[in-house]
Amino acid sequence: MECEMCGKKVAKTTKIMIDGAILNVCDDCAKFGTPVIDHNKFKPVDPAIRVQLPEKPQPRTVSSPARKQVRKVNDEDLDIVEDYAELVKNAREKLAMSQADLAAKIFERKNVIASIERGELMPDLKTARKLEKILGITLVEKVS
Repeated sequence: MECEMCGKKVAKTTKIMIDGAILNVCDDCAKFGTPVIDHNKFKPVDPAIRVQLPEKPQPRTVSSPARKQVRKVNDEDLDIVEDYAELVKNAREKLAMSQADLAAKIFERKNVIASIERGELMPDLKTARKLEKILGITLVEKVS
C-alpha cells in the first residue's frame, strides 16, 4: 500500500481526515489529521444477539383551539365610512402626529397608515377601531 500523503510504501495504512478529506496514510503522516472510524468493520457476530430498540412513541395529535365566534351588534352589520382616508389624515395632522407615530401607537406599519390615508387600503374593523380611539374620530358606522 502507498501513503496518500507522502507516497511512502507501507504495509498498513490508517484512515484519517484532513480538512474534510479522508486519506489512507502511513503512521508518520497520521499525526496530521484525526482518525476516522470505519463503521463497516464493526458488525455483530451473531444476528440473534442484536439489541431490540424500543418502538418510537406515536406523536400525539393536538387539537386546534376553538375559533372565537364573531358577535354581531344587534344583528346589524358594521361598515367603514366612505371618506375614511381624508378623516384619518386630517385628524392625524390636527394632532401633529407623523405617520410613523400613529403607526407605532396602533401597532401597525407606517406603510399601512400611508395606504389608508391615500385611500388605497380600507382598514379592517379592528384597525378602524384603533384609529377611532387614538384620533378621536368615527370611522365605523352601522348599516341596516
